[in-house]
This record gives sequence, structure tokens and C-alpha cells, in this order.
Amino acid sequence: MALDEGEQQHLVEQYHRIEGIEIPNSRAHAAIHVIVETQIALGNELPAQKALERLMEEGLARHDAIHAIGSVLSEHLFGMIKDGAREPGATERYYHQLEELTVERWVNNYGADPDEEEENNAE
Repeated sequence: MALDEGEQQHLVEQYHRIEGIEIPNSRAHAAIHVIVETQIALGNELPAQKALERLMEEGLARHDAIHAIGSVLSEHLFGMIKDGAREPGATERYYHQLEELTVERWVNNYGADPDEEEENNAE
């Protein structure tokens, strides 16, 4: 967290390149990673840290858990962009979605395949 956001994003992009993980939009993907990591670093102030712990307890690798949280965040951000002005209660709904996020919900709601992610991370 001592690095500025630009440096953090560069490191995330570099990690994905080195690991051979193909991402359609690496800048946007890295930005989501950085936002999620920042939310996790805030500890109990936001529900992201507990969501990360819960997802990892359910068997996800940390990187996959970041992707799961990032999926919820991306949907939240898209809704804010689509709806224009900030909708009342949007942040609270996002927090609630994180509190309710499980591996099963991630797979069902976002079409994620943790086994495929694991294979991509291993390559």
C-alpha cells in the first residue's frame, strides 16, 4: 500500500503477463485488483477482508478470491456508470453482496470456474 496506484497497477499487469494469464483489458483488470486490494487493506472498515478470508476458507486461492470480489465490484461500478447518478443505497448493496459472497454464488452469478482459473494461474 506504500506504492501509488499507478505503480500498483503496473505490478498487477506485470504479474499477469509473467504468469501467462491472458486478460482482454489488462488495465481495467489491474485497476479492479488494486481497488480490491485497497479495500482489503482497510481491514474491518469494509467487508472485503472478511469476504477474502471466507472465500479462501472455501478453497479459493487468494488470486481467485480477489477475482470473485472484483466481479462483485465490477458489477457495482457498471451499475453506477449505467445509472448515471449515484443511486441511493448502492454502496450498502455492494457491501451486502460482499457479505453474502461465496464460491458457489460467484460461480452461479458470474459464470466463474475456479478450476479453470487455477489452471490459468498454474500455466
